[in-house]
Amino acid sequence: MSNTKTYTREEYVYLAKLYERAERFPDMVKAINKFVELNPKLTKDERNILSAGYKNIISGKRASFRLLNGMERKEEKKNSTQIANIREIKSTIEKELNQICEDIQKTIDKYLLPNATDPETKVFFLKLKGDYYRYKCELDGKDFEETCNKAEKVYKEAYEIANKDIPITNSTRLGLALNYSVFYYEIKGLKEEACNIAKNAFDESMKVLDDLEKSKAKDTLLIVQLLKENLILWSSEMNEEEEN
Repeated sequence: MSNTKTYTREEYVYLAKLYERAERFPDMVKAINKFVELNPKLTKDERNILSAGYKNIISGKRASFRLLNGMERKEEKKNSTQIANIREIKSTIEKELNQICEDIQKTIDKYLLPNATDPETKVFFLKLKGDYYRYKCELDGKDFEETCNKAEKVYKEAYEIANKDIPITNSTRLGLALNYSVFYYEIKGLKEEACNIAKNAFDESMKVLDDLEKSKAKDTLLIVQLLKENLILWSSEMNEEEEN
């Protein structure tokens, strides 16, 4: 994206979509930030563009960090001379991950949450804040405890609003339940709490399954399936732990 040319807000939205198709994700995020700054009251489509843009630039780095973490542990066991090289690259990726998380948090706090006027929009951005705190928790850095508490706080706030003001058929509410439960299971190790959140959302969605299928709510049905898969996996893991 040109650093000198300016565009209208509509053009920045179009550019963001174009960069996504071209898989130029850093440029996509720059265009997103431009249209957010010009008017932070986003449509549902624009919220999804924002979410997709940051997800596209962070997903690969999260995978790389996990890979290097595993390599580091293996090389430690072998007392390898390559550990220093692994740690150097891992440290670079960690800094990049932290920067992405900080950038989106600033955008949410400065522009998006103050202009979220309805429950669904507010829950969407609170969930996003929780997600990026969760990604920082995965780094297990020196501020893990503080970041973990921040994630839990915003997830909980979003969860309370969603349960009160948003129908279970809504993909934002179900997506929050999915990610909140993953946070409890994978980050905090509170497995029963994770299962309770996921099971409550899944059970409630089953009551309206016919409506979801009739309306062809693909995004919502996908989240319901993910909740089900997590519950099966987690129950199996917890049973194995009890047997051992």
